[in-house]
Amino acid sequence: MNSKVTLIPMKEDDLLFLLEIRNHESTRSQLEDDSIFSLEQCQLWFSNLSSPWYIINNHQNIPVGYFRTNGDVIGADIHTKFRRNGYAKSAFEVYLHDKDFASLEVFEDNFAIELYKKIGFKLTGRKKIVRGRNYVEMEYKK
Repeated sequence: MNSKVTLIPMKEDDLLFLLEIRNHESTRSQLEDDSIFSLEQCQLWFSNLSSPWYIINNHQNIPVGYFRTNGDVIGADIHTKFRRNGYAKSAFEVYLHDKDFASLEVFEDNFAIELYKKIGFKLTGRKKIVRGRNYVEMEYKK
């Protein structure tokens, strides 16, 4: 598989980069939990992490985002400087390459929902209301 990205297991040294992306309004507005986190909160969260998270590096080995896992629930967030370059799509393809199942949740009005459909995710029909918006579940099955 030829890919634009590699997924590197996240280390504590990567948390400032994660927070730069995670705490940006354009990222937070698309997440179920739109809180702003401090480095101390992030370090505590990271020390208790049970599923791996990854830094998404582009073909020049430059970090462009991160990839989230929580069991079979996955997601990706890309730094504002690197959005709309296909990095999220490539990260999903790399991660899903040897997976039979994954799920994610996304706001129904998020443009990324079209990306997820192209990758092979399908709406399950399950949804909840978060901050007055439909937050829908999607599943990927090989």
